[in-house]
Amino acid sequence: MKISPFTVTETGVSFRKSVKKVVPFLAVGLMLVAGDSVYAYSGGNGSFARGDDYPLHYKNGSVEIDQWRMYSRQCTSFVAFRLSSVNGFEIPPGYGNANEWGYRARREGYRVDSKPEVGSIAWSTEDYYGHVAWVSNVMGDQIEIEEYNYGVRERYNRRIVKASSMTGFIHFKDLVGNDGRTGSPIESGLASSGTHTFTQKSAIRNQPSSTAQVIDYYYPGENVSYDQIVEKEGYKWLSYLSYSGTRRYVQYTETESVENGWKKQNGIWNYRENGKLATGWKKINGSWYHFKENGTMSTGWVKDGSHWYYLKASGEMQTGWLKENGTWYYLESSGAMKSSQWFQVGEKSYYVNASGALAVNTTVDGYRVDSNGARI
Repeated sequence: MKISPFTVTETGVSFRKSVKKVVPFLAVGLMLVAGDSVYAYSGGNGSFARGDDYPLHYKNGSVEIDQWRMYSRQCTSFVAFRLSSVNGFEIPPGYGNANEWGYRARREGYRVDSKPEVGSIAWSTEDYYGHVAWVSNVMGDQIEIEEYNYGVRERYNRRIVKASSMTGFIHFKDLVGNDGRTGSPIESGLASSGTHTFTQKSAIRNQPSSTAQVIDYYYPGENVSYDQIVEKEGYKWLSYLSYSGTRRYVQYTETESVENGWKKQNGIWNYRENGKLATGWKKINGSWYHFKENGTMSTGWVKDGSHWYYLKASGEMQTGWLKENGTWYYLESSGAMKSSQWFQVGEKSYYVNASGALAVNTTVDGYRVDSNGARI
């Protein structure tokens, strides 16, 4: 069913403080202007909708796989971005299709129920891949959600639906609830929002990364009012909205947790388990991946023993038909490429040569194969 996007006309109110770096958490009804996006940051019945704040390099398709190892312009990629940029929560890379999110989150100990909260994830198991969206408002039995790839293909959408139309709601780290803050409690005595006084010079960055652009500095004795704590790259980052509406990050302290799971360094993905880099074949969340001896995730063709395998750009092992550079190949359920043999798919027979290439418009062993490679 195709649903037209829900649109709301909003009035922006500019706001400026005498302190050049900080806009503290604002009360009900205050509108913040962030570039071309105007959104209400409020409690009660106010909408937290941000508009289409999805990064340009994802929305224009120039980057196919996002930093969470999901396909860009899909609902899962948009929600992962929103969780990171607004909720201060980093979802594990390659979290799976939308219809799997709720089940996985519940297994991992996150609350999944029928009660929506602002900042929770609306989860639907309908259709083949399912759907996820970011909840921007709760109005009785109705919710306002922001999403991608629903109603408008690979585009932003905003609509109001009944809460009961969703399979459930995933509470990774909601914006409202649990005394105004949810998600994993921040350890080491640091409150999840409040005011921090600096004791040393600290860089203000545009992303929670030690390699991100430095915007300015805080100096000893200066204060920041922050509304989020983000844990990334082994550090806790104080996060707040600047008076321009842009989110800023200041490194606070190292986390105590062991680095496990996916991590991207200098554009290269690796995976750690019990603090050790994975090498060789590794099954992660139901999908097979291959890692080189140095721990680098493999992509493209990989030869293991006497068999060839193909790893997608996301690192997942390919099975079934694969078309590369105009040539078709077939990979078994084990991932191994078929070669020098006849094989059957459905009711049709095909032949691949020693390189694995599908034979087309030719005769093999006295049998004619058509332009699709099927034996006539």
